[in-house]
Amino acid sequence: MSDIFDRIEWKVRDIFGGEPACAHVGDVKECDIKRHPTYSKFRAEAISAGVRSASTSRLWESLIAMGRLCDLDGDDTWRLVILDCIVPCFRSLSAGISRDFHVECEDIRSAMVATALEVWDETVRGVAPRHVRDRMVKAAFEVAFRLGSATSSEYSMDDVEIFVQPEGSFLDSTLKASSIIDASNIHDADVAEQLRGERIGELFQLRGCSETVRDFHDELRTGTRSGSINQTVRTGLSRSWFSDPNLYYYVSDLYPSFIGLREAADVMDIAESAAYRLIRAGQFPFPAARAGRGYKISVKALMHFKSIPNPIVHVDDVENGALHAGGAAL
Repeated sequence: MSDIFDRIEWKVRDIFGGEPACAHVGDVKECDIKRHPTYSKFRAEAISAGVRSASTSRLWESLIAMGRLCDLDGDDTWRLVILDCIVPCFRSLSAGISRDFHVECEDIRSAMVATALEVWDETVRGVAPRHVRDRMVKAAFEVAFRLGSATSSEYSMDDVEIFVQPEGSFLDSTLKASSIIDASNIHDADVAEQLRGERIGELFQLRGCSETVRDFHDELRTGTRSGSINQTVRTGLSRSWFSDPNLYYYVSDLYPSFIGLREAADVMDIAESAAYRLIRAGQFPFPAARAGRGYKISVKALMHFKSIPNPIVHVDDVENGALHAGGAAL
């Protein structure tokens, strides 16, 4: 009979199939590191590294960073990967407690996963990434023992270290719905959307970025690149019924997905060495993805931190704005 552990494993394997898994930047094609094993090999390596020394493992530091970055986008893919690489060490303990204390194994395993996820949320701030995996495991073990001891007065909790929740505020994972213009007085969503696109197109034209944007739009139209928010458009914007939703995208799609820590530190107005110290202490304001001996910084996360607008635009609106700006220049 399947349980929550099996369902997590099936879900992750369905996502990755037999393809390589990249825990550095999430995308094998964009990663500078060329060695990417298939997911099954990656999972075996992550499980082994977690049991041996998760607190010093670069692989687990990368895993935690990818989970945090996906959380910012409302995507649970890498959080599921983290669970899938943790729960194997839960199996024997949960089976033993179920057998010895006559508790349903499914109840124990569900509680362990729920507790691990609670710790995941509670360690967003103030806990270094290298310690997150061990805290999730410790808390899950604790709740399993508690469920077992609740059915038997013979079991003592004296030798179980109680997990203390870390202090600190939670990271708001909801991205700000910001825009480069104030459209608060525009009641028609289609008009507001069009104005945003035209203003952005004008900005690109004035900054001399028209060629890059034109190439990007050509790729969208020919299908060699897909829009990043297809589902959002289909469900959220009223004009999608007459506009191809694949031609919508975030402005950040024009930028590289990741940049180096030095460049990010410059944008943040701090020294690179200070950025390293903040990362190691778990106090960096957003996740940093481990890539070899260094770090990669998500451009979207950096934009969110700096309150840089990242509006949704349509190809036609941006190009109309660029045409207007070009005409004005002439």
